[in-house]
Amino acid sequence: MNLSHRIEIIDSKKLIGFSIATSYQNDQTPIVWRKLMIRRNEIANRISNRLFSLQIYPENFTPNQTFTKYALAEVSNFQNIPEEFETFELERGKYLVFSYKGKAENGPEIFRYLFQTFIPENQFEIDNRPHFEIFGDDYNPNDDSAEEEIWIPIK
Repeated sequence: MNLSHRIEIIDSKKLIGFSIATSYQNDQTPIVWRKLMIRRNEIANRISNRLFSLQIYPENFTPNQTFTKYALAEVSNFQNIPEEFETFELERGKYLVFSYKGKAENGPEIFRYLFQTFIPENQFEIDNRPHFEIFGDDYNPNDDSAEEEIWIPIK
């Protein structure tokens, strides 16, 4: 598998959107994304058309556990937040970033490769911070040419 990658330190970001408790066995992701996509035009202070699919995993996470999934947009500040929207401040940090092009249904295979092969072989150490993917407003998970970036926190 050939995924281009880079290491990047990002500054903190202000994000707003919605969250849901989910697991890989009982995936509730479509619910939280539907809610954001329906209401995203209510966000007055967006600073780009990029969207963040963000996961907060418990420490020593295994794929059977429940975690928090966010669907978010980046904003300039936390003023004038529409009703029911949640705020999330992503802290500055170091990330291993992969560029992926293809259907979202290939996600489990991609992540299995990253966590079971690429990361151990290259001796990266995962940090206990949010994991996320970034894609554009026009992202279509069913499109072979859909593009996203996978951001994995490292020490």
